Amino acid sequence: MVHVADGASGSNLEGTPVVVDGVMYIPGAAGTILALDGATGAIKWKYQPQAQGGGRGGTNRGVVAAEGRVFSTGGGNNLIALDQKTGALLWTTKVGDRGTTVAPALYYDGLVYMGVSGGEGGIRGFFGAFDAKTGKQVWGFWTIPGPGDYGHDTWEGDSWEHGGGPVWTASAIDPDLGMIYVPVGNAWPDTDGTKRGGDNLFTASIIALDLKTGERKWHYQEVHHDVWDYDNTAAPVLADIQFQGRARKVLISGGKTGFLYILDRTNGTPLVGIEERPVPQDDRMKTSKTQPYPIGDSFVPTCPEPDSVPPGLKSACVFGAYWDEPVVMAPGTLGGLSWAPMTFSPQTKLIYVPGAITNAQFTLGGGFVRPVNEPRVGTLTAVDPTTNKIVWQKRTKFPIAAGSGLLSTASGLMFHGEPDGRIVAYDIRNGNELWSFQTGAGADAPVATYEVNGQQYVAILSGGSSFNLSQHGDNLWAFRLGGTLPQAAAPAEPPTRQPAAAGRGAGGGSGRGGRGANGASGGR
Repeated sequence: MVHVADGASGSNLEGTPVVVDGVMYIPGAAGTILALDGATGAIKWKYQPQAQGGGRGGTNRGVVAAEGRVFSTGGGNNLIALDQKTGALLWTTKVGDRGTTVAPALYYDGLVYMGVSGGEGGIRGFFGAFDAKTGKQVWGFWTIPGPGDYGHDTWEGDSWEHGGGPVWTASAIDPDLGMIYVPVGNAWPDTDGTKRGGDNLFTASIIALDLKTGERKWHYQEVHHDVWDYDNTAAPVLADIQFQGRARKVLISGGKTGFLYILDRTNGTPLVGIEERPVPQDDRMKTSKTQPYPIGDSFVPTCPEPDSVPPGLKSACVFGAYWDEPVVMAPGTLGGLSWAPMTFSPQTKLIYVPGAITNAQFTLGGGFVRPVNEPRVGTLTAVDPTTNKIVWQKRTKFPIAAGSGLLSTASGLMFHGEPDGRIVAYDIRNGNELWSFQTGAGADAPVATYEVNGQQYVAILSGGSSFNLSQHGDNLWAFRLGGTLPQAAAPAEPPTRQPAAAGRGAGGGSGRGGRGANGASGGR
């Protein structure tokens, strides 16, 4: 176990350890990036950003190593490249014209791909490809189309200029098809649709872009004219499956809506089927007449569960209408699936989804808040992607949609970091817990597995999360069979009901001020 921030705690550590040739690369706190020996944890170098120039990043969701360089966010809307052997800064480049780079960079065939966050800050979303050697932009794609672009007519007036559409979670690449699949976040203002009539492309969408040119190949919008903060936040999963006797290349996207959107990734058409259904209306909010409903099962309830709405408040289901009177809805803005990664197992041919059941209260003027004493629970679900039906499901003590996510292995295990500090191995066949280890802080980052000198390791950053109301820390743990380190002392458990202090901000979110809920970076 290594302290990656010299014992300081306060940043959300959300990156996945990346290991190349026995060396592990991770984002630390306050914009730092570290290289460590993957077998011993010995620190090889540590990049410490300067206050000027690239600035100090807050949330950093990961790094990528390629071509002798380590690529990551540099704070603000900067992408940086470090020397893979020394950590020296090689170049810095701007991504778009404003926003914050927090998602993991991606690399393929000489290009590095990165987008910008800031959906609650009124950015115009951007995603681009950059030359790995020089940082020069090769192509760029605006997620909010401007005049003359496809989709521009889905925005009222000049609302597109500050329309949001952040890219703050991981994209996915299919090198054989030559496409990169980009999840796009919320429109802005995120809970006020009064001045941005139309479907508001490409918010709450998956966009398939050509890897070399950035040309749009197809898109699918999961929520039209989103006024519930149901932004597309989960990294898409690519899988090759058999469907009705044919081999199919699919993309699986998990939504805050509680639905899985299963698409043919060659052209974006739904595999199982998605129906446009009428939804409740409030013309003042310019709500869409219909919304997409995937055929099959939702992985969390799409209406508030019995006794989960405070007395005296109105309740509504997933696409409920609201105005000035408070309305409590499910799945809620941190319900369904937020940014925790899903996993697909080629052995079981199932997709595994971490979910959260956390209602949210909406009003036009106040955005969204979490009602005090609201239940905070989750689900762990196995779904058959050929039917979009649940195979098995477990209720979890804590919401797990905005935390560690899932890692499946060929040996039939599934690893997950829990908000109470434990890293847990589950039986992938049924979700039963097989093993756990206390890491001493909220284990809210993705788990990685790797091999050094023939020995398999499992690693996780244990740094806590404001969104999960879990205890902060700065611990990097690595495990192998026969390890002898003792467990850490257990941290205070996160609440299973919404506390009064977190009704807005940390763990609660706000349509007007949600930036503060994700650390210093304005991570969304």
